[in-house]
Amino acid sequence: MSVRILVIDDDNTYRTLLSQVFAEYDVSVASSGEEGLKKAIELKPHVILLDIVMAGMDGYATCSELRKVEHLRHTPIVFISNLSSSDCRLKAFEIGANDYVCKTTHPEELKSKVVAILEADHDYFEAHADIAEKECLLLDLQRQNASMKTIGLFMQATHYCSDLEVLQKIFINTLSSLDLRAVVHFKDRTLFRSTSGNVAKLEKELLLHHEDFERVHQFDHGPMIFNWRSSILLVKNVGELSDICAHVMDALELAICNLNRRAEMVEQILSIEKTNKEILASLKDTKAKSNTNLKQQLFDSGLISQFDLQDENDLDELIASSSDDLIGMVEAFGDNAEKISAILGSLKKPPQELRFLFKESMTTSDATLF
Repeated sequence: MSVRILVIDDDNTYRTLLSQVFAEYDVSVASSGEEGLKKAIELKPHVILLDIVMAGMDGYATCSELRKVEHLRHTPIVFISNLSSSDCRLKAFEIGANDYVCKTTHPEELKSKVVAILEADHDYFEAHADIAEKECLLLDLQRQNASMKTIGLFMQATHYCSDLEVLQKIFINTLSSLDLRAVVHFKDRTLFRSTSGNVAKLEKELLLHHEDFERVHQFDHGPMIFNWRSSILLVKNVGELSDICAHVMDALELAICNLNRRAEMVEQILSIEKTNKEILASLKDTKAKSNTNLKQQLFDSGLISQFDLQDENDLDELIASSSDDLIGMVEAFGDNAEKISAILGSLKKPPQELRFLFKESMTTSDATLF
């Protein structure tokens, strides 16, 4: 990119001289302050060489007007004048000049000053561009850190979910915390939930045909589909959060897996307890029949006549003790499902810092289809 220099001077001879001195650059000239102001706004020069004593708008007034233009606020302005008093120099700096050079200065010295100003200006803007880039990077890192913290809270909250409906609720509230407009569907159920509270028919149809999509699919107009094994997510305003959406879907998938395992564990325990109860009932029935049969055999054999009533009671206790130990062992296996349910029930109460994710009021109105 060529360096643009604007010379504002009502002296045609000096304008010509400066045009020759800076011939290697893109030089434009103006013969008055008014014309110079217009050209400066239009051309956006990299440096302005400005005379002070001119008819109409003088150099001081021109400089003041130039500094009022947004894109000229930091453009280097070098006053070039025959006025050499300290007051003139001081006034020039007060209204925004970068340097002050007498017209009697050798042209090559003037050129060196301008080149030095251009280099310094270039370094200044490069430094500011570098700072701006680092600030953007820092802000991006801060946003990512905040997003990952949100995902961390979601993962903690999943441990307090009692079922898939509660899990879906805290998932949607997590998406709302990330300022995402989204709809989620659990594939093995007819569960749909949206950050807006409403799921359009078209969105439902789209998510039900999840086999038509790859793991991550982006539509031409911006929305994205995240198609995981157990769930599918439609995000309408994904922006730069595609990686965050993938991370939160991974966390959701893990939570669904844990919920399913927990449900399978309780189901297995209930099945074992059902079998134990059947065995226990059978043992008690067998015990009762055995006791009766044994006593009857003793009576039939005539042996019972040798005992009095107390001996008969002792006999009952003796017969009963032979099977009570086995029945006691079976009964000890009972009530495990209730104990496990009690433990899981205590895990359903989230701590204070996670309760906001379990509320119903985090959804925001959004009538926009994907």
